Amino acid sequence: MNTLIKKLIGFSMGPVIGAMISFITIPVTTYFINPAEYGKASMFLLFQAMVGTFLFLGIDQAYTREYHPASDKTQLFQNALLLPLALAMIVLIATLLVPTLFSKVLFGSQHYILPTILFGIMTIFMVLERFLLLSIRMREKAFEYSLQTILVKLAVLLLTLFFIFFIRRDFLAVVYSAVLGQISGDLYLFWRYRNLLRMKDFHLDKTLLVALTKFGLPIVIATSLSSLLNGMDRLALRLWSDFDQIGIFSATLKIAAVLSVIQTSFTSFWIPTAYRWYSEGRSIDYFKKVSDSLLLMMSLIAAGIFLFKNSIIILLSEQYGQAQFLVGFLCLQPLIYTVSETTCLGIVFTKKSYLSIWVGLFALIPAVVLDILLVPPFGAAGAAIATAIAYIFFFIARTYFSGRYWQKIPVLKHYAVLLLLIVGAFVNLFPLSNMLLINICLIALILIVQQSTLRQLWLLWKKGVFTNNGGI
Repeated sequence: MNTLIKKLIGFSMGPVIGAMISFITIPVTTYFINPAEYGKASMFLLFQAMVGTFLFLGIDQAYTREYHPASDKTQLFQNALLLPLALAMIVLIATLLVPTLFSKVLFGSQHYILPTILFGIMTIFMVLERFLLLSIRMREKAFEYSLQTILVKLAVLLLTLFFIFFIRRDFLAVVYSAVLGQISGDLYLFWRYRNLLRMKDFHLDKTLLVALTKFGLPIVIATSLSSLLNGMDRLALRLWSDFDQIGIFSATLKIAAVLSVIQTSFTSFWIPTAYRWYSEGRSIDYFKKVSDSLLLMMSLIAAGIFLFKNSIIILLSEQYGQAQFLVGFLCLQPLIYTVSETTCLGIVFTKKSYLSIWVGLFALIPAVVLDILLVPPFGAAGAAIATAIAYIFFFIARTYFSGRYWQKIPVLKHYAVLLLLIVGAFVNLFPLSNMLLINICLIALILIVQQSTLRQLWLLWKKGVFTNNGGI
């Protein structure tokens, strides 16, 4: 089997099995915890992710960029870890000194001191985990990378079952199981790679640290904008709606995570592979084939979600019934992001990381405007529409800047498919009697638009590209 396919399968195992575990966790949670309580837990997890974005300072991305040229990878790892870990310590100290303030921001009440302190502790684990996983990924240890994902998801599931059935059935059950599950999974990771964390031979490389920071700071602004873009929907719901709508929206996001699984799997193997292809001088045709093939797969999965959206009620419970009408829009976010990973390579190859700031702004502005217009009257549905359309702008900007400073990947087919999916998502907002036929026609149109990709894949299959080591 082709080495590329083996790596993709290896990196996919963790997210896929992790998604299966999550699909057990989701109904266990939503059947016993109402949308309002689930919304509170979701805000905790959202703030955790957003804080993590600032902590990394973009140095995590700089670390991957410098990994292959570095002669001493342990020193590179430890120098890259230094500033983000120091910031995480500051966050932990702040939660210990003023826990009531953080509790008010996270939960709307000053009384949740313990989960607030756990939030601070989690920041330390987040930073260490991020850099260790990047080290595994850059070594292209696909199966080991996947194992860590599976361990964390399994720990979260077991703790969720324990809390819900034996302790409590509110948002704190979700918070405690997520935090303690992450910590328990990370402890194995820390032990497994304790040699990287051993600071005995560490020496501060100021030149390297400056280089990492110089590359990373424009990225931290861009990733902060991206993080705000990802969380803008729930922030808008927090401002102009209620925890009930946040809970329904967040539960729908969990269903749409079937595409996020592919996003995580693909990105994990694609980034090191793309860097390697670039260093080898591969032609743009290699990158185009990957982009077209990924678009076909992701669009068919999204259309399949449209087709079976009614099953969401069975999965989540009746009180989350509105989710079936939102999932069409929410599944577009991971789809568009994943495909854009194949059309934005010029930004990283040319080291013009500052362009990601403009990408973030180009997507965030319509997100904010649409959230202001749509969330107050339509709640979760308005937030879902705003997010999907904002990511169309995200894709346009990423692709444009990449093509301007590197080589252009033809994307006319991409835009045609995205237009079909947006139209399909709008139609699926309504409980139409002939929806099954409409979604089948949508799948047929998606295949017609991408018939050239189907022919290309068939020719590659006949040549044996997917069954031997020749071709890629």
